[in-house]
Amino acid sequence: MPAISQAFRCFDEVARRGSVRKAAETLHLTPAAVNQQVLNFEQLVGVPLFDRLPRGMQLNSAGEIMIAAVRRSQRDFDSALSQVEDLRALRRGHVNAGVSHSTAEYLLPGVIQSVQRSHPGITFSVRSGNGEALLRWVANGEVDVAYCLRRQPPPGVEEVRAVPQHLGVVTAPGHPLAQGGALVRLRDCLEYPLVMMSPDMELRTVLERVEPRFARLGRPLVETGSVPMVRQLVAGSQAIGFLIPENVDADVRAGTLAWRGLEDAGAHLHSCVYQRAGHTTSVAMGLFLAELEAAVNDIQARYAKVQRPA
Repeated sequence: MPAISQAFRCFDEVARRGSVRKAAETLHLTPAAVNQQVLNFEQLVGVPLFDRLPRGMQLNSAGEIMIAAVRRSQRDFDSALSQVEDLRALRRGHVNAGVSHSTAEYLLPGVIQSVQRSHPGITFSVRSGNGEALLRWVANGEVDVAYCLRRQPPPGVEEVRAVPQHLGVVTAPGHPLAQGGALVRLRDCLEYPLVMMSPDMELRTVLERVEPRFARLGRPLVETGSVPMVRQLVAGSQAIGFLIPENVDADVRAGTLAWRGLEDAGAHLHSCVYQRAGHTTSVAMGLFLAELEAAVNDIQARYAKVQRPA
């Protein structure tokens, strides 16, 4: 590792060897050059650091204090250089993230596997919860970033990235609403049995904002905080649910579910990345977020090709 400075290097080597001449041989410098560096360092400190004895150079009390500080600084400098190199080459790194339950189950495993294929030294800690909990964890420093549907962040937390999402109706493949590729209006879905997310879930809040009649329909067929339950109940019945493409992409591609985007303006949403205000994103985290954004955009692009206004 390179030394912090030539003066540090010469001072340390003279202290080790007890001789300007021997230090010069080790450093491949002239004795005059080494001696001048030591004198310059002593002038900077303001006191002599060696006792000049007939048999060589010996650290005095001030020199003992300074050599400990110099070696400690060099160790810190070496450690910092190593960390910077690790980040530059991405040999190591850690991602501490919070995501929604559905993202943790469906989208994130593929994103993590993609990152680790190219950078196997990056490790992950993932917590899942609802949006309110995720942003609270960011504010408290329990996770470095959170990914969830857009919401008002608490003080000290800021939105740093956003990717578009489209809320749609999820049905069994043979359901009447599954026919055709055009967008469907939310009011046209009200006549069917509903499998709804729980009132405390963001997708339920969005639906009631888009179509206020949802709040007056009475209890749905099923209310749940579980996206897997919505998928399974819808797949085997005439009931319908409302999810975003990343929640059902694997099922749609497998032919066990169908998805049609909602035409209503309020159905166009954003999922956002949040972090503490002023927090610097690490290289490993930046790589992860870029992969996450690419995965969401890829899903959205596939569904946009088949969803056209009527």
